[in-house]
Amino acid sequence: MARPTRDGFDRIGPFHPYFVWAGVLALDLLIIVFVLGALTALGDTIEDAIWPGGVDLVDAL
Repeated sequence: MARPTRDGFDRIGPFHPYFVWAGVLALDLLIIVFVLGALTALGDTIEDAIWPGGVDLVDAL
């Protein structure tokens, strides 16, 4: 049986739980940034279809 850490948490594989939680948080933030970027690009595409011309705040992908 694996030894718990000094904080009383069980290890997740060979890693300390804080390290794994930081990885999950980084993955969640990456997914949020990707979704927000996709929504921004979609909104810009719809805006260009409704009101063509003008200054583009989002460059074409």
